[in-house]
Formats: sequence, C-alpha cells, structure tokens
Amino acid sequence: MIAESFGRWNPTRTWRTASSVDKVRLYTRQSFFVLGIFFGIFGGITEAAMHRYLGALFVVISAAAAVVAVDRIPELGGTSTASVKVPVVVMTVAALCSAVIALPADDAGQGPYFWLAMIVPVPFAALVSWRWVMLGAAVAAGVCALAGRPEIGILVACVAGFMTFTVQLSVWLLRMVTELDEARGAAAALSVAEERLRFSRDLHDVVGRALSAIAVKSDLAATLSRRGDDRAAQQMDEVRDLAQESLAEARELVRGYRSIALASELAGARSLLEAAGITTDIRGSADALPIELAETAAWVVREGVTNILRHSSAQQAVIEVSSESVSITNDGAVQQRAGDGTGVNGLRERVTAVGGILEVIHDEGTFTLTAHFSSPIKESR
Repeated sequence: MIAESFGRWNPTRTWRTASSVDKVRLYTRQSFFVLGIFFGIFGGITEAAMHRYLGALFVVISAAAAVVAVDRIPELGGTSTASVKVPVVVMTVAALCSAVIALPADDAGQGPYFWLAMIVPVPFAALVSWRWVMLGAAVAAGVCALAGRPEIGILVACVAGFMTFTVQLSVWLLRMVTELDEARGAAAALSVAEERLRFSRDLHDVVGRALSAIAVKSDLAATLSRRGDDRAAQQMDEVRDLAQESLAEARELVRGYRSIALASELAGARSLLEAAGITTDIRGSADALPIELAETAAWVVREGVTNILRHSSAQQAVIEVSSESVSITNDGAVQQRAGDGTGVNGLRERVTAVGGILEVIHDEGTFTLTAHFSSPIKESR
C-alpha cells in the first residue's frame, strides 16, 4: 500500500533541516494533536461544569487515546511504531461511556457529543474507508434519535462527516507529496543511471572491438608458433600495437569522462536539476572563462549540483559564470554542518591549485558555493 511508504516524522530534526515532505508530515500530525487536546480539554470542562465528572473523565480519556492513536498512524505523520489497536479501542469505549452518561440527562444540551464527534472520527478516517466511518456516524445518529434526541443525532452525523472529509483530504495530500518526492528522487537516480549506461556503452564500443581483434590474432600467433612459422612474431607485434591503441583509447575515454568540459557540464547540470524538479537559471556561458580555468570551474559546477541533490530540498538554483568566478546558489539548504565535507574540501584543493579561492556561504536556508579566480587570462575557450 502506498500509505505504508509515507514514512514517519523524524523527531530529531528541526523545522529548518526537515525536507518538504517531513514538514507536511509534521504539520498533519501536529494539527490533529492540537485538535484532540483542544476538544478534550473543553469537552472535559463542559462536562465537569454540568457536574458529570465521570463523563468528563471519559471525554479526556477518549481525547488522550485519540492523540496516542494519531502518533501511531503513519498516514497522519505518526512517529511511533507501536500498535494502534489499543488506543483506538480505549478511545471508542471511553467515548461511548461519556455519551451514555450524558444521554439521559435533561440538562445535557449537546453534552459531550460535539467534542466526541470532532475527536473520534480522526483515527478511524485514517485507518478505514470513509464509508465505514459514515456508517458508524449514522448508527450513532440513529441511537440518539431512538433515545428522543434527534437534534444530537444530526449534529453527530454532520460533524463526523466534516472530520472524515478533513482527515481523508490530509491523507490524500500527504500521499501526493510523498509520491512527488519519490518521483523527484527517481528522476535524479535515473539521470545518473543514464550517464553510467552511456559510459559503459562507449567503453564497450571502444575497447570491445580491439579486444576481439587481440583474441583472434593471439590465437593465430599461437597456431603459427606451433608450426614454426616466422609470421607468428609479426602477429604478436600487431597484438602489441592493438593493445597499445586500445589502452590509449580507454585512457582517452576515461579522461573525457573525468576531465569534464564546462559547457557540457553546464548543460548536464540544467538537465539533471530540472529532472529533479528544481528550476534552474544559468547566467553567463562557458566562453566567459579562460581555457586554463574551465576544467576547474566545471568541477565546481559538478560538486555544487551534487550537493544540491544530496543535501537540500531546493526548489530553485542559479549557476552564474563570469570571467573571474563561477557560483552556484540554491534554496532549501539544510542547517550548516561543522565541516564542509570531503567533497567541498577536495574542491577547495582544486581551486587553490589554480590560484583561486573557494567560498561557501549559508544564509537562512540559502547555500552559495563560489570559486573566485584571481588572475583571469584573456584567452577564451
């Protein structure tokens, strides 16, 4: 079930470090917590004011059990993995007891029914179909009507219907947000997988043919050698030449994969970020930087994009290239950590090696990675 993949709010995170999905989970859970506590307190107070102290106690118990149940339901952002059955049963029994105590009283008015109708449907609406919740509300309304309190029955049915709609809408929203987040992660992973597939295909095309030729010529050389034919040495020379050519082509392929070009890296960054659902604005072009700095700038772009995908919940990113610097800015950054991490440290070494300075700035959810090159050369790419 998709509901089982909703996940749970991690209580060790803060609001600033939480992802968008976690924020929706927290908001959903806290909303129903507040609802249960608020109506439990006011329901207990009103019952106590009518001198139905036992009924007030049952209202409070029902509300407390509902809060515990919400904390155990992942569809509502719950944090506990314990069974939800016990708090649901306690809530239901306590609600019935409070309603039965208030029903025969002449001065009951609406009694605890409004409060209970706001509290009790919440866990049920997240666990079962709305039809079952509405059936239970209809049964409760029928019982009230048979007891001579039809106005109470109408109130219970209307409030229970409203709460059922609210909870089901919250569950639907959390499901959609979760699915979109999973799709975003899948898109990013797919882009990486496509790049790996491209490299493996190129490696096969470059090396496969040469290795096949080497195998054939090696067999031929072995056969000629057994016959004492002098042409075996010629075949082995050709095998050596093929091996050297294959090695050179493999090195060139790896060099092209590892020694990246700035123009292609900018294009790849846009494609990868937009595939992950991040609006990307690229300002400037690769031609603005001198050729001696282009490869280092390309590494800055690659590391910056990797950090965005791994360590943020960004919605927007800006990559700016000028004749003296390259910078990557994104929103949705997590709280600054004690260290910059091995990736940024390695990147700082690359930038320093060409006489530049790497600057990292965290500012209220915005992360900026900038490489400043002190001595730009006029020759362009």
